[in-house]
Amino acid sequence: MKEDTRIISVCSQKGGSGKSAITIWLANCLRRENKRVLVLDADGQRTIAKLRAREIERLGEPENACEVMATDDVATVLDDRYEDFDIIFLDLPRMTGPDEAVMALTFCDSILVPIRLGDSDVLSAFEFIKAAKKMGDLRKGRGYDFNIFGVQNFRQHNLRENVDIDRYAEMLDITIFDNALPNRADFMRVGTSDCPLDYPTIAEAYRAFYQEFKQRYQIS
Repeated sequence: MKEDTRIISVCSQKGGSGKSAITIWLANCLRRENKRVLVLDADGQRTIAKLRAREIERLGEPENACEVMATDDVATVLDDRYEDFDIIFLDLPRMTGPDEAVMALTFCDSILVPIRLGDSDVLSAFEFIKAAKKMGDLRKGRGYDFNIFGVQNFRQHNLRENVDIDRYAEMLDITIFDNALPNRADFMRVGTSDCPLDYPTIAEAYRAFYQEFKQRYQIS
């Protein structure tokens, strides 16, 4: 495969990190900018694919949303559909160990790790990020691009850990986005055909994160 299409995974070692939600939000926002975007739902829970199917039953096919496909065979789908898209997001199962992480992420040129701040959550991500960065070093050694960043998800105001963001970034040896995603109930209203920018109460906070995502991952 030629290295034109971007393959990105929002992934984590812990369940409940918000990886699937962030994936579909990014995919739909990029689709609004006329990018050809596919979300490959390779998570055994099929969260994105099931929610999209329910929305289609209720509302019909969306007009300007990313394509969603459920699969257990990521490699075959990439071989068949790679050139049909500008950006492909892989929604992978939560990573349970470094070996699994390396195997699942070998397809990706970019990784975004959602992080809930707090010593226990950060430490649980440490081995996964270390393994992912080793895989990235292999990609770079073969002349391919690789980017990995973290983003603070479910940020709560007045939480002690918020002032320790630099310490956590140093612990993980990863750059964490300047713009966090806040813990607001209205994010739960966003469907698989929507974009958070459609919701006035969260649009400003999400726009800052989204613009930083495009800048850091060099998506024009």
